[in-house]
Amino acid sequence: MLATEPAAMQSATLSSLRRDASESLRRGDRDAAIKAADAMVADYGDNVQAMVEAGDVYLRSGKPDQAVVQFDRFIEKVPTQMPYLWQRGIALYFVGKYQAAAEQFAKHRAVNPHDVENAAWHFVCVAKADSPEKARQMLLPAPGDGREPMNEVLEMLSSGNTKSVRDRINWVVKRAPESGAAEDAKFYGELYLGLYADALGDRDEAIERMKAASADAPRHYMGDVGRVYADLLSERMKSAK
Repeated sequence: MLATEPAAMQSATLSSLRRDASESLRRGDRDAAIKAADAMVADYGDNVQAMVEAGDVYLRSGKPDQAVVQFDRFIEKVPTQMPYLWQRGIALYFVGKYQAAAEQFAKHRAVNPHDVENAAWHFVCVAKADSPEKARQMLLPAPGDGREPMNEVLEMLSSGNTKSVRDRINWVVKRAPESGAAEDAKFYGELYLGLYADALGDRDEAIERMKAASADAPRHYMGDVGRVYADLLSERMKSAK
């Protein structure tokens, strides 16, 4: 995607750094992943693919401020790609730029109109920038997301009914307790219950739910985002005391 390596050797080296970062994230070694991202920036700073790759690694490793820098550099180079860069919205949210984050998610809906996750992140951004009531008024439509328990998550954002999300998680787990579907339902359900609690300003509930989501979260993009979110909520709780 949009790579601009001038030679095969450069491409192979960037691929090696990408592989190092990916393997480090799978091990949960954030320091090693950040080191690989730093090398991408240092050695391939003008390569647009490296900008996105490094931004992703920084975000997943708990460095959202550095992620924003790389994502913004990418957009400056390739502005037509902005609607696709949903991960920039998460990074902006984590650094407290709520209005800019909401705008990113609103733009993303144009290219991904059925994603409840996008609607949820937009919701929490508007809630923080304005109020939960405003977030409900501005809730992005996201019809047809077939993942569990996304229909219930979308309804929760509108009505405040958290019970329906919990009931759906339990239904999926009871139906196939050892399945990947059950693991996904538990992770995504807890993640967005936590996000919703954060949107309402219920920090204790948000931390509890986010920790539940991240405890056994898979080592994939959103699993890492959940762990970073849990860490940030805990840090904010400590600083508020």
